Amino acid sequence: MSDGIQIEGGGPAGPPPAPYRNLWVPLVVVPAGIVVAIVLVFVLFGAISGEEASLDQNLERVVHGGVNDRTQGLFNLVRQVAENQEARGAGRELPWPMEEGFQKRVAAAWDEVPAEDLRIRLTLAALLSDMGDPAGTGYLKEFLSVSEADDGDGWIRFNAIYLLGKIGLPRAEAAREPIQAFLDNQDPGLRSVAAIALQNLPGAGTAKALTAALADEVFEVRANAAIALSYLQAPERTAGAHILRELLDPATYARERELDREKYPRGELISANRVQALGALARLELAEDLPLLESLAESEDLALREAALRVLGAR
Repeated sequence: MSDGIQIEGGGPAGPPPAPYRNLWVPLVVVPAGIVVAIVLVFVLFGAISGEEASLDQNLERVVHGGVNDRTQGLFNLVRQVAENQEARGAGRELPWPMEEGFQKRVAAAWDEVPAEDLRIRLTLAALLSDMGDPAGTGYLKEFLSVSEADDGDGWIRFNAIYLLGKIGLPRAEAAREPIQAFLDNQDPGLRSVAAIALQNLPGAGTAKALTAALADEVFEVRANAAIALSYLQAPERTAGAHILRELLDPATYARERELDREKYPRGELISANRVQALGALARLELAEDLPLLESLAESEDLALREAALRVLGAR
């Protein structure tokens, strides 16, 4: 899977920014083992580091601790699991030994945590899924149905969509249709992350839904839909090529800043988005775009120039 484009900020004329406003993050560049850590760090960014505890001790704090203790325990627990998975993938010794039966105790914690404690339950579901328990993926899908009243800022649904997109097929196949439906949600953040997630959930209706999203009123939704389409093996995959070309043009970001002065304040953010657009356009292999790709190989943007040279060298 690929990156979604990245955005920062949000102007005062728009709605109050949701907690995930800045989270236009990649679903592929991030190693699978640390995706949960990213989600948790994002919401608990202010967690205070304290004395290190074992996995089991942190799980105990999550289930039975006070409010602050549970928050810190959850932060540490997910970080430790993420570090273990990263070490395992690199063939290194696990920094946090996992005692026998730990996965079962996480499953038991899911049953003990109150149903209304959505953020902790979401994280436990993500942990279970990361540890290979199919129940975890099923739990994540259930979070897609959380009501607006219970998830007013969209954080629960945003992260559930993100995680299910990361899991992808075949394990998250049942989530494909519900995630497609989020492309019609009134929240542009949920629409955008749905487009990103659908990169990894091809199948019935995906290309059609993403093609419709190319007409979305929000630039980032259109852009992520175009990038997602470039990954599909479907006749519609080239439908967003014109948007990918727009993403490569620096003037596009200048126009967006005129509409919202807090968008795209950093050059490296624009560069990263242009690199993503370049990769998507290259995947389409349209002959008409070869001159554009060749011109980008002489770009003053070093990251973009290197990406263009790699693409041209692979042809």
